[in-house]
Amino acid sequence: MKRIFFLFTASLLFLACSKDDNNGSENPQELKIKKFTSISVDANGTPNGEMIEYFFDENGKKTKDHIIDAFYDYFWEYAYNDLGQVTRKAHNHLNYPVDFVENYYYDQNDKPWVIFRDWDADGIDMDSISFSYQPQQTNVQWFTPGQQRTEFYYNNADVLISKKHFWDLGVVEDEIITYDNDFNIINVDIASNFNGELNHDYEYDGKINPFYEEFHNYPFNTYYYGYLFDHSLFISPSNATKITRVGTNSSENYVLEITFQYNDSDYPISSETEKDGVLISQATYEYY
Repeated sequence: MKRIFFLFTASLLFLACSKDDNNGSENPQELKIKKFTSISVDANGTPNGEMIEYFFDENGKKTKDHIIDAFYDYFWEYAYNDLGQVTRKAHNHLNYPVDFVENYYYDQNDKPWVIFRDWDADGIDMDSISFSYQPQQTNVQWFTPGQQRTEFYYNNADVLISKKHFWDLGVVEDEIITYDNDFNIINVDIASNFNGELNHDYEYDGKINPFYEEFHNYPFNTYYYGYLFDHSLFISPSNATKITRVGTNSSENYVLEITFQYNDSDYPISSETEKDGVLISQATYEYY
């Protein structure tokens, strides 16, 4: 249960952001995200009680997540070192008796080395994730029964081009990533030896994604496990306006269409997301 819960929360760690009170700025580089709020709605467009809130400091570093979904209400709080790397993430779950802490450590080259997880916040580490490096490759190993791991592969420009996931029961998945000339990810294709293929196509607005710089500079602050498509609102310099998902299992197929409103500096200030033509969420963005 703890492991399933962690994977669920990890998948919610990356949405896009914008502004509501600084529309007149002529220098978009000076804008830093302050708060992002996404509210889910039912088929009638009425808030259904589910919500995501992200809070940031003046450097654009995430300080806290607040997530309310159909089952849980919980917080993540973040701490960083002088290099901008996350050193600690503390979790407080309001409706379930599991609180835990993740502590991050780095090697002499300032690369992620190991993450220790203290499931009960009692000072005893119960799990760990380690990082090792080869030319144009990063390996992430989860030390739990099953020995699951992920391998990240990069090109000569240090751009992530593919991943390989090794799951339990011999399941292996290849995740192939394709970019356009502006480094927006236009396709993520996952091929599995167990359940076929899952493909994601992306379209963009050409505007500024306020989350991308932080995500690009410090990807392992939050992203070291799971799938890239879980973080579609963070992964590209522009904001995704359409995501088409097609899989071997047709029940997994959908089309997301996101409509943004922008300030004069081309930052989004609000958005609405439709899934297969039905409104599912509304978001607002605030900046320093």
